[in-house]
Order: sequence, then C-alpha cells, then structure tokens
Amino acid sequence: MILSENVRLILIGIGIVVIQTVLLRHFEIFGSEADLVLVFLLWICAKQPKINALLFAGFLGFSQDALTDLWGLHMFSKTLLIFILHGYLNRISNTGFIFWQVFLLILVSAIIHNLIFYGVSLFSGLYTSIGVLWSFLLVSSVFTAILGSFIYLVREDL
Repeated sequence: MILSENVRLILIGIGIVVIQTVLLRHFEIFGSEADLVLVFLLWICAKQPKINALLFAGFLGFSQDALTDLWGLHMFSKTLLIFILHGYLNRISNTGFIFWQVFLLILVSAIIHNLIFYGVSLFSGLYTSIGVLWSFLLVSSVFTAILGSFIYLVREDL
C-alpha cells in the first residue's frame, strides 16, 4: 500500500513539474515566476518521513533542472531546503493553519529556497545581477506564497 502511495505522489509530482515548466514559465511578473514544485515539496515534507521527502525533492528538482536546462540548481536548492525544514514542518503539520500562517510559512520557505538557489547560481555565473537577487527574493517568493496559499484554500487532501 505504501508503494502505491509513493507511485501516486511521484506521478503527481511529475505532472506538477510539467505544469511548472510548460505553463507557469509564461506567467511572469518582473521576470519572476511562482514555484509550484516548491509548494508541492512543502506539502510532501509535512506528510512524509524525511528520507522520502528528500528523495522526492531530489527527483523533482532533477526533473525540473532537466526541463529548464539548469543542471543541479533546483535539485540542490530544493533538497537542501527540505533537509533544513523537514523537522520543523513535520512537527507543526499536525495543527490546523489559518490563511496568513500558510502564506507566511510558504513565503519564508520560498525566501530560503531562493537564497540557496541564488547562492548556488553564483558559482556558475548564471545569475550575477543584484536585480535578479531582488527579483528572486521579493517577487518570486511572494508570487509562490500567493499561489501556495490559494492552493491551500481550494485544496482537497490528495
């Protein structure tokens, strides 16, 4: 039964990566886009054991990297974020959240993720402009938090 649950989550994750790379790449605000994969990984982080969450983060990050030609950036940043936040998210997931708490949790997680992503991208020289940093930290994080909060409002438990 656990195997079928993991297969179902992998298929949902692959669908979310495809939606992210095909559809959400075209919904940009100031050159930034929402990260639906990050929202899904935060949900997995709250529901799965740490090793499963890390494997999902690595696999979905690698898939996102493969489709966007950013080899290793998403995989490293998402896996490190899940490694850092899993204990906290898993501990607080048993309580019910109200809208602003979900928004704030996703916003802080997106800021941490984007800091890791920008820091790793400095090694490759891909994103070196300070404008890109502010675009990642502010616009992309807020956009991701708004999308994740909306999904939290309209969701049915998967």
